[in-house]
Amino acid sequence: MVGYACTVEQGWDLCTTQRPDVALLDIGLAGGDGLLLAQRLKHTSPHIKIIVVSGREDPYTLYRIQRLDLPGYVSKGISVETIREAILAVAQGRAYYTAPFERHLQAPDAFFRVLTAREVEALFAATQWRPQKVACKKLRITVGTLQKHLSNIRRKLDLHTPDALLRYAMHLGMGL
Repeated sequence: MVGYACTVEQGWDLCTTQRPDVALLDIGLAGGDGLLLAQRLKHTSPHIKIIVVSGREDPYTLYRIQRLDLPGYVSKGISVETIREAILAVAQGRAYYTAPFERHLQAPDAFFRVLTAREVEALFAATQWRPQKVACKKLRITVGTLQKHLSNIRRKLDLHTPDALLRYAMHLGMGL
């Protein structure tokens, strides 16, 4: 073990100075999003293998982990032996995921199998930033394009109203 960090910045400093083989990374770090730190580390320090350790098991969080192509995910509250198994597997170049992530990958009706990556971004932006003009600015698209994405998403997911879509997004963990 080379260290422990409580914030995104401390995690960045620790990983870039100590250069560990494997990093256990919580999503909920002070000062930011642990998955954004993971993304940053993947680009600047691809030799570091990242295992996400989290109590967040909502579909959107699991989708984000999958999109980052991280080699490991373990649920909080698991045994020390399971964490040890995960570290050894990932250090040896194998993937290691506990049950919530495995179930997510196997779900035949999972939203990530139905929606494009851009549609997921549009759905997330529409639930996070109000009014729609703010979401459009974040995505660098027009209001018409955002509305078209949301309409396509509702059609694909068989959700007939904007409110139904918002409730679905909240269920996924995209809530405000």
